[in-house]
Amino acid sequence: MLRADQTCVNGQEQAENRRQITASGTSPIITALSLRYEADRRPTHSKDTNLMRIAPETSTSQRKWAATHLKGMMNLFLPTFLPDGATLDEEAIQADVRHAIAQGFSGTMPMINWTPPGDPKWEQFYRIVLDEARGSLPLHGIVASGDPEVDIRQLAKLEDMGVDLVLLASTYPREVDAAGLYDLMARRVMATDLPIMLYAATGRRAFPALGPAGQPLDVYDRVADLPNVVAVKVSQPVSLTSTMQLSQRVGDRLSIGPVNLDFLPMLARQFAISWSGQWNAEAVQTPGRQLGNAMLAASAAGDFARLDALAIEIESVLSHFFAVQAPVIRKGAHPWQHNRYYQWLGGGNGGLLPIDPHAPEGAVPVLDAKARTAMRAAFEKAGLKPTDADDEQFTVGRAAWARGVRPGDIGATPYYSAE
Repeated sequence: MLRADQTCVNGQEQAENRRQITASGTSPIITALSLRYEADRRPTHSKDTNLMRIAPETSTSQRKWAATHLKGMMNLFLPTFLPDGATLDEEAIQADVRHAIAQGFSGTMPMINWTPPGDPKWEQFYRIVLDEARGSLPLHGIVASGDPEVDIRQLAKLEDMGVDLVLLASTYPREVDAAGLYDLMARRVMATDLPIMLYAATGRRAFPALGPAGQPLDVYDRVADLPNVVAVKVSQPVSLTSTMQLSQRVGDRLSIGPVNLDFLPMLARQFAISWSGQWNAEAVQTPGRQLGNAMLAASAAGDFARLDALAIEIESVLSHFFAVQAPVIRKGAHPWQHNRYYQWLGGGNGGLLPIDPHAPEGAVPVLDAKARTAMRAAFEKAGLKPTDADDEQFTVGRAAWARGVRPGDIGATPYYSAE
């Protein structure tokens, strides 16, 4: 669905191509629509020096949207459930939307591990976030299946929902070659007019046979020519070398968003980087001290003196978060209760998450008292004031606590220990 603020690029051709994709499962004009927008390559000057930096061009409406809206930090929005562990807690979710806005986030992506497509709670979760945000917080969607037809149907639902951008996090056959991977990605991308963000990752979303450290640079280079592809999220465990290589290949067309902010002082001297998102951004800032947003603003402005100073200020929380999460990401999971506790420390709702049905057995660590103490200490060292509320409140969440719910009222407490 084309939004009011977009103009369709090659609209008739894209509509016909989507019709043919739906009818036959293949796209006869994928190659023909792979156009390079060299004319609008935009080197920019930094504030501190005359150093030229590569910035993404803005020749399409989707890329103009990205240039305006992909700024600062964006978070991964976790659901909250009632004590039964299954029913969404609408009041708590609304509170977390307001908390995300207070954090100054420029976008949010609902995490769907517990509310997958096809589950009635999928739409309910998105609707709660969308209605509470009321245009103050752009909403991002995700497609993540291994079947292009499933993802194409999901893209249509996300269009109807009114999301602003979609993360392409699909999985692909391990034996796929470069031509096949491009075709599978392009079929999904060209099935929508929404801005698309690529996902450079490790593990099952890496391709060791197709590029250095599993990053299929030639494929990304081709996909970056599609007019509604606007950005690349670079996952936390992806190395600095791989991030640099990717930025060099596609940074003239796509906006680069590294999760690992430790790379920012170096990357920002060569590339105009203005955002980082769809991760546990609450781990490195609070509403009253938005260190991540400040770093990215300095990066976007080319203010390297301020960027370097902020990199020192944020180091304790950034290093601690990397140590907590990166090993778990490599195992194919997230440290969910740790992520939730970070969010709660800065004023979010909190509340334990149920077992992640998609996580490999044993991959999600237990949040114990030692871990919670270390997280608080990292916050304080970076000048972030953690909540002084008791951890018992964390286990049920602020909204439920205010309604009189106590730890004894909930059943299982997965990935959590009071000791």
